[in-house]
Amino acid sequence: MFFLDTNSARVFFLSGFLLSTTAGFAQTVKPDHVLQVTETVIQELQALNEENFTQASSVARPTTPAMPRHVLFLARDRWRKVQLLRFMNGLETHGLDDVVVHQITPGEVKALVDQLLRETRELRPAYGLAKSDLDAAMTSGKKPVDVYGSLIQVSAELQSLGVPATVPNDVYRVALTVSHSLEQIAEKQGVKVDLSGLKPEQGRTPVDAYRGALGLLQDLQTLTTDHNTYTVPGGVAIPDEKSKGISPDDVILVLSRALADVMAIMHVTQTASALTYAPYVGGKTPSDVYYEIKRAQHIISSLNDKAA
Repeated sequence: MFFLDTNSARVFFLSGFLLSTTAGFAQTVKPDHVLQVTETVIQELQALNEENFTQASSVARPTTPAMPRHVLFLARDRWRKVQLLRFMNGLETHGLDDVVVHQITPGEVKALVDQLLRETRELRPAYGLAKSDLDAAMTSGKKPVDVYGSLIQVSAELQSLGVPATVPNDVYRVALTVSHSLEQIAEKQGVKVDLSGLKPEQGRTPVDAYRGALGLLQDLQTLTTDHNTYTVPGGVAIPDEKSKGISPDDVILVLSRALADVMAIMHVTQTASALTYAPYVGGKTPSDVYYEIKRAQHIISSLNDKAA
């Protein structure tokens, strides 16, 4: 098993291009435009799969409402997977800067997925394909949840191409980032958190971590609904619980939503200027992920108690 640290090699566009996006451009970009790009990414990956004599299954598209921040954080995880595919094919890999804490716009999401498309197209020669002329049709009336669902299909296409499955180490990094970010919020709000009652977890499974992550989202929903200090644009939505076949990919999907919502809380509370990802740590298990989720929930409970 190898690990590709896609945050170690910073790329210019997130800290430069995204932040220099003009207000006019940001206002004109709609989910329709973003979806056109992500659907083109799917077409590109399908072309690679065809050359690879593989085919991905079509995944169910979600219906839970999403905000641009949720789409952005999921796109960042798909970036991680595309970099793994580039690594497997001998291409240079690139990382992403930490996220600047602010309200994410569709224009910023499009800038990221535009770059994701370029990174994907550069894989064509490795599969014996010529320069691409693929371009998905533009549709109208789309919402961020449509783009979110498209990015889930991107993951299925990548998995079919042999990209290694998400492992607990990947999930743990996101869970640790969530709990660290919540600690920053508590410190900013002058809330003392007593974690002495938390004990190490043992024997936990991805199912436990998945259900714990859903519980974490529910706690965030309560916090942002009950207390104006923590109210975020669009609120916190809870996806429908998956009933079977739970994998680390499902856990990271829920935790990426939680991380997006925590960043939104950081913004409204003016906690920090950037959301910093926790370092990658190897050798982690679902029990470690579950512990970090419980720690995050404990911090949220402290925030609730202080705001009551």
